[in-house]
Amino acid sequence: MQGTRKIAYLALLLFGVTTLVQGAGKAQVLLSPKRQIRKGVDQWPLIVRPKNDAERRINEYLNDLNGRLSRSLKDCDANYAELIGKRDRSLDKSGEGAEFFSQDTKVTMLGPAFLSLVATTDFYCGGAHPYGFTSAAIFDLRSGEPAEVLRWFLPSLKVSLVEEGTEEPALEKSVSVVGLLEVYREATHHECDETFSDDQSFVIWPDANLGKVMIQADRLPGCCQACGIETGLTLEQARRLGFSEAFLQAISDAQKKLLNR
Repeated sequence: MQGTRKIAYLALLLFGVTTLVQGAGKAQVLLSPKRQIRKGVDQWPLIVRPKNDAERRINEYLNDLNGRLSRSLKDCDANYAELIGKRDRSLDKSGEGAEFFSQDTKVTMLGPAFLSLVATTDFYCGGAHPYGFTSAAIFDLRSGEPAEVLRWFLPSLKVSLVEEGTEEPALEKSVSVVGLLEVYREATHHECDETFSDDQSFVIWPDANLGKVMIQADRLPGCCQACGIETGLTLEQARRLGFSEAFLQAISDAQKKLLNR
């Protein structure tokens, strides 16, 4: 009898531990209010009162991104000052340069599976064209590590990561996915067909507010930045393209939490 009780007790204990582990990350996280390094330049928000190691780890990544953003801003100021200092500043009527550096951040998912943050950055530090890009910082709330984008697709699908130029470990690498360019061209009404390469890469992120998978063409030349149009795929469209059911379910669950608040 004692042995039976002991086994039952151990089973109950293990069940409780398993429940705690499974429950980790199921609540939505709370983020700090929007703050700016200077006017027009949003910082990456942090998790307020992180509850566990995973959330503390995410904050470390986000603090690192903010440090890199500050250094980029200073470098841009210095480069532009050097450029414009070679001629009379009164001749500069563009209103660009050190003042033309902006970053807008938005939250697209707060859990339970992922924290998804997206930043749109535009700048001109001297040169032929202003430049801009979209960055996605997406974290697995269980591990606190950046989400692995390849896990968002069925293993049978041909997906390749673009490694070149990705220095920030917290930012999602862009990917080239079979079939995605065709859908993107249709959604953007073929406005920029000549701009996209056959192996065009995309930044991809989940959006619980819209209940969609968002895609945007990446690594476009400076002259063609306007062709990087943010486009949403319904979950059914994404399913047909080969996104994994687990990823799509995570978006669906997050949207339900928002609607039930």
